Amino acid sequence: MGGGKRVAGCSELIRAVAGVLMCVLAYPAVANGRWQVMAESPSETTSIELSSIARMAHRVSFRVRHALRDGQVDLNTQRPMREILAKRMVDCRGRRVATLSHSVFSDNDALIHYQAVHPAKAEWTAMTADDPLFKLLCGSL
Repeated sequence: MGGGKRVAGCSELIRAVAGVLMCVLAYPAVANGRWQVMAESPSETTSIELSSIARMAHRVSFRVRHALRDGQVDLNTQRPMREILAKRMVDCRGRRVATLSHSVFSDNDALIHYQAVHPAKAEWTAMTADDPLFKLLCGSL
């Protein structure tokens, strides 16, 4: 009795661990694409990977990288943050954007944090029509 619950919990754990491993193993492939700088400040450079842009009807998914400077520190681990990689999706009709996955890396590509969400459960944020990201990704839709 109760074995079914233990098996279900175990398979969820295996899926979670597999997701983190896939993120870590896929990192070098993600980081080697052609990137376009979207914004730059003294503390970070934000770029999108052009080869990651995928159009699905009125939605566009893509990868974004935030290269961090100035010794920003992760509050939970107290480790220096060097890069944040995220997969995001823009809803061109609804003029909104959501983050589907979010990975924070430290020195030597050490993973600090990883989080992912299904698009149906994503938190969407409104965008303006003059947003450079909206113009780039949705201009031709």
